[in-house]
Parts: sequence; structure tokens; C-alpha cells
Amino acid sequence: MSSESLQLNLSDGTDPALFELRLRECLRDMPGLLHLSFGRNLPGSWGAADCTLDLLFAGAAPANLDALLGRLPGIAHFERLPYQRIGGGLREPGLEGGIWRTLLLRVRQQATVAQREALERDLLRMPDYILGIRNWQLARVSTPGRWTHVWQQEFTCADDLLGEYLAHPYHWAWVDRWFDPDCPDWAVDAIAHAYCPQQTSLLGRAALYPDH
Repeated sequence: MSSESLQLNLSDGTDPALFELRLRECLRDMPGLLHLSFGRNLPGSWGAADCTLDLLFAGAAPANLDALLGRLPGIAHFERLPYQRIGGGLREPGLEGGIWRTLLLRVRQQATVAQREALERDLLRMPDYILGIRNWQLARVSTPGRWTHVWQQEFTCADDLLGEYLAHPYHWAWVDRWFDPDCPDWAVDAIAHAYCPQQTSLLGRAALYPDH
């Protein structure tokens, strides 16, 4: 089984709803595709593209995926991030009509293994304190590139992300030290923050497959 998250930029004038229809038609018969989640990133997303796409395959991603996406009308650029799950959890696997948040981050080359592992532990402890995180997953990007981790969360509504999550003391007084170059523990030197509506839980669906 393999998973990947993609950031998609659309060409000027592209209708996002029509693009989604074309995207689903293009990919629906792809061999091994188990699940597709697509959402248009909402205002307040930062450093991300126009849309987020997540794909779950029974095996390896098809070799022609780049070619299929490249020929899709309305797409200007895309970035693929295959990943390997480190950990996660579910409170509401049947969540519908929620908010899906993706944080891409890059651990700086100077960070030690101990720093990286401590960062990962702190991220995975966030749901213990922030109950608005209904489902979550942390993964390491499995191919070389500008990102090292994908940190995904699902919320009932945007207020739970923009309110409780961002304002919680565990976030700004503890986890943020990894992202602050003025702190001795600084380990992350780049991020991209995207959030979008989702119809059904991506992480709840992924949990149905034992190899995930």
C-alpha cells in the first residue's frame, strides 16, 4: 500500500468545480486506487498551492501518474509527496463535512536525530491536549525534496483549527519552539499550511486497510 499528498496549482480562469470533475474522471479507473480526497484550499492557507489532493493505492502509485496529471486541463503545476506513516489516531473515523488540514514541514539539515524524533513525538501528542483534532496522522516524506514530513489533521469545523488548535498553549508554548529560529530547539526551517473542506474522512477511510 502507498499514500501520497499533492499540492495542485490551477491555471488562471480554471473553474475548480469543473476541474475536480475532470480530475476524478481521469483518476477513477487508475489501477489500485483505493481512495481519492480533493479539496480547494481555503483563504488563510499559507505557502501552499490552490488545492490539496490525497491518494491511497493498494500498491505502488502507477508509473504514469505524472503524465496523467500533466495532461489534465486546468492544471498549471503539481507537487507529489509520497509518504510513510509514523503514527496517528482516530476519534471520529466517520467524520463528514469537516475540515482537512495539511501541514508540510522541512526539518533542517542541522537538526539531530534526537531533535527530529522529539519533534515527531510532540506533534503526535497534540491531540491529547487539543480535542478538536478528531483524526490525525504524521508521516515522513519518502522521496527527496523540499519537504520532510506531512502532518495531517481533521476537524469538525474551521473554528476548531483556527481557534482551539492555533491558540492552545500546548501549541504556541511548547510545539512552536521547534519552528522558532530564536529557540535553542529550532528544528524546522520551512512550512506550508493548507486547509480545505472534505466530504468524508480521508484518515478514517485509510484505517480500513490493515497495511496502512
